[in-house]
Order: sequence, then C-alpha cells, then structure tokens
Amino acid sequence: MPPKSPAPGGVQSLARAFALLQLLAEHHDTGVALPDLAAMAGIDRTTAHRMARFLEAGAYIERESAGKRYHLGTAAMALGLRAMNRPPPNSALVSKMKALARLTGDAVFLIVRIGDHGHCLHTEEGSHRIKTFHMLTGTSRLLGQGTGSMALLAKMDNDAVRAHYERHRAEYEASGLSLLRLMRGVERSRKLGYALAGAEGVAGVGYALPLAMGADAAISIVSTASRMSAARRHEMGGIIVAMFA
Repeated sequence: MPPKSPAPGGVQSLARAFALLQLLAEHHDTGVALPDLAAMAGIDRTTAHRMARFLEAGAYIERESAGKRYHLGTAAMALGLRAMNRPPPNSALVSKMKALARLTGDAVFLIVRIGDHGHCLHTEEGSHRIKTFHMLTGTSRLLGQGTGSMALLAKMDNDAVRAHYERHRAEYEASGLSLLRLMRGVERSRKLGYALAGAEGVAGVGYALPLAMGADAAISIVSTASRMSAARRHEMGGIIVAMFA
C-alpha cells in the first residue's frame, strides 16, 4: 500500500527518495542517522526529513525505537521479496544473460545481494549443460563464496568486509576461508574489475553490475575447470564487462 501522506512532487523528488532508499539498502545492517543520510545523498536536511517522514509513513523505512538511525522498512523488504521467484523473462538483463550463455556455451547466473548473502535469482544454461547447475537457482551463499558474491563483496570498503567476516567467522573458517584469503580475493577483484575462482573441478568469473542495471547484483559464468582455464576466465571477464558495463 502506498503511503497516505502527501508525496513530494516532481521527478527530482522521486529520484531523491529512491536515492535515500538505495543508501539505506547499502547500510541496512548498521543503519544511518538522518543528517548522515542527507549528506550522503547530497540533499539538505529539511528535504531529507520531509522525505523520510513520507517513506516512514508507508513503512518503506523504519527508525530504531531506541535511537536515531534509519533502516529499510518492512514494506521495502516485502516489495523485493515478491520479485524473488525470478526476474521478468523478457527484461533487458535476462536477454543479455541469454546472449552470453549462447556466446560462451556455459551457464550464466544472476546473483543478488540479500544482507550478508548472495542469492541466485536466475540461471540461463548454455549448450554445455551441467545437470546440477540449474538446481542452484533459489540458493544462497555468504558473500565471497562464489564469483558473483565475491564481486559483490568487493564493492564494500575494507572495514565493511572485515566486519562482515567477523559476523560469520565460524562459517568461513569451517570452509577453510581465512580473512587474509578473503581480502586477497577482494583486492584482486577490484584490480581486475571482475572476480575469479577455481576449486573442486569448477571455475568461473563474476562481475558486479553497475547501479543502472541492478543495484547489489552480479553476473557470473561458471563451468567445469576443464573448460575454464585461467586464460579463458580472463577472456570471459572481458566479455562480461563489455556486455554489461
């Protein structure tokens, strides 16, 4: 249900409201105080306060009961969850995924960030089909476990990556992933512009989509290690960047 309070008028106001939502999505775990939110969005506090009241009335954002920090609200989260079955089949993003799968012959995955996890929202199979790959749709893994989620993790600053690791240290250590190794993967992904991985007979490359195509979303290509040599992974990385940047 849309908020019943009067909405700020104009396309500019709409763009600013979405900017506030995007910033709160990026800082959902810690929350953001309104003065900081206004500064990050590049708008004055009066405008930020007016928009925050409007969004709060519709439960799109929520303020901590014992503090002044804002987080995404239940309405915003519910809106996203309604689309978690799969993206629109004829969307420009899915069309590009289909083209990439035809071009490479390998499986192409759409990974979206949900909190500390990367969720596989959609898969396009190439001509080189691997039976278990289609079963990955709908599954989630910690950020950094997998090429798409590593590309998403690399978008975070180093302090946020370290805090993320500490929240899930036991799970990472159980899988043999140390903080040092995770940070090396993050640094390499930033340097290359895409993430690489290869282990247990499977290899791939992941690329975090620009904001215009999908905030907190990534594309990855995964195949058997025999098809994904280091040289081919870099080739695939260049193709993904050219196609989705």
